[in-house]
Amino acid sequence: MSLPLSIVIPTLDDRELLATCLAALLPELERRALGDEVVVVDDSGAADGQHGSASADSLAAHLAASDAGVSGSGFTLRCLANSRNLGFARSLHAGVAAARHGLVLALNPDVCVRPGALEPLVETLTRHADVALVAPYVLQGGEDGGEESVPALVFEDGFHRIVRSPLDVTPGEVSSAYPDGVPAGFALGGACLMRRDEFLAAPYDPRFEPFYWEDVDLAERARAAGRRVLVDPRSVVEHWNRGTIGERVPESLVRAAIEKNRLLFTWKHERDPERLREHLETLAGRVLEHATCEQREELIWLLLALEQSPS
Repeated sequence: MSLPLSIVIPTLDDRELLATCLAALLPELERRALGDEVVVVDDSGAADGQHGSASADSLAAHLAASDAGVSGSGFTLRCLANSRNLGFARSLHAGVAAARHGLVLALNPDVCVRPGALEPLVETLTRHADVALVAPYVLQGGEDGGEESVPALVFEDGFHRIVRSPLDVTPGEVSSAYPDGVPAGFALGGACLMRRDEFLAAPYDPRFEPFYWEDVDLAERARAAGRRVLVDPRSVVEHWNRGTIGERVPESLVRAAIEKNRLLFTWKHERDPERLREHLETLAGRVLEHATCEQREELIWLLLALEQSPS
């Protein structure tokens, strides 16, 4: 039996991306006719801090005036406006907290669902109690297109790294090798189905703010608790990678956030003594090398991580 969904879309006033996202999503919800809801969280800080209302030029007003603002017979759409910019993780948390259904699909505005993408995710998550997170199979959007292979997490040269594992998987079809779904290193935070109560009980770790690796951390915590993280290749979406961040944040700051959070992830989760020793020795060597050569970038990454490091 299919269950209704709450789709939470945190957005930094990404109106063009959001319009494209909703143009693909809303017909699916209309077809399902299960009372799904879309909760758009406007993180541009457009809301009135005292009353929580939105200004006339806010995203809420824009949605209300557009075709997307008219809820269909099978779904509802509403917009929450943050009184100040909270960032991706906190905006997602606010949207999930406001959600009315027990299953929540976190969706970025730069992700477009293909027809039939929702039902397989619901089926996989509800059929297996030990599955904590399930993600669709992601195709890269843009002119070049191409498959974004299932992500895996490896430890090499003293650091954890995200790699793309090439698999013999046909998008849109069941994998004979992985009938339950493909085991994944993590479920992409911008396209991930989860249980509302579980996420609210253990949401994204704020130490990974402003962005990146928070979804990897969430998956690692699930695995540590004996749960599984899967990609269901029957569900297909297109991802216009870094649609928001790439246009608004300098590449140097994006890299700093990635590297800072990669360090935090290793310090938080690595428990193997030999691998931890390898990491610390490698890190010490790199710090010495970069300090000697006055290459400050990696030193900045380390200092940022130390400021937020677990005890």
